[in-house]
Amino acid sequence: DYAEKEKAIAKALEDLKANFYCELCDKQYHKHQEFDNHINSYDHAHKQRDKFQRQNIFKGSFSLVFGIDNNKIHDKMKRFEAIIEVKGQ
Repeated sequence: DYAEKEKAIAKALEDLKANFYCELCDKQYHKHQEFDNHINSYDHAHKQRDKFQRQNIFKGSFSLVFGIDNNKIHDKMKRFEAIIEVKGQ
């Protein structure tokens, strides 16, 4: 009974910590205010822009090389990201 309570507490603590984790920057925060400051920081915004640009460059170069419409690429990328997300869970 005590072991089950310990496991439940550990699981709750993991879930709480996951709420303050920035996957993009691979940073863990223990307080909401720290996490919020990070989300609004220049470094985080810069990484978001960089990721967005890399994705768009990939999509654009792919369409130029293979002659595929960008909308089709976007749809396929969304499906691919959904598959990755499902497999990651």
